[in-house]
Amino acid sequence: MKKLTLLLIGLFCLGACSTHLKTAVKDGKIAPQFNDTLMDKEYLWVRGFGAANPNHTSDSQRRILSREAAIANAYQRATEVLYGANLQSDIEIVDAVSQNSSIHTSAQGMLNHMELVSTEYLEDGGCSVIMRISRSYLNQINTQE
Repeated sequence: MKKLTLLLIGLFCLGACSTHLKTAVKDGKIAPQFNDTLMDKEYLWVRGFGAANPNHTSDSQRRILSREAAIANAYQRATEVLYGANLQSDIEIVDAVSQNSSIHTSAQGMLNHMELVSTEYLEDGGCSVIMRISRSYLNQINTQE
């Protein structure tokens, strides 16, 4: 009994102390709350989302391309965290109401060694991925610049 109690406490601590991004998919849809980025002692964790093109008739094609879009989105998030983002915002106000509001962002940087940790598909064919890059690698390339 004592060993079982210690085992359960250990498993609880392992689960509670785990510091990676959790799933953003609930019941086949995007969950109401989730984190997109997390920096822990070992990794920068980023999440990316990709939508399926409804014009593609093949389920495989929709899933593959939504996964590629999610990976590209995760790379963009990591680049924004590490290098910053350029932001341009335009808002037109007519009769005290915002119309034609647009926000454009861009990020530029070089990232290697990103690791794809998980892939989840949404019921509509969209995709969520979690990727990470080691802080030791980031520190290594920081000292070389």
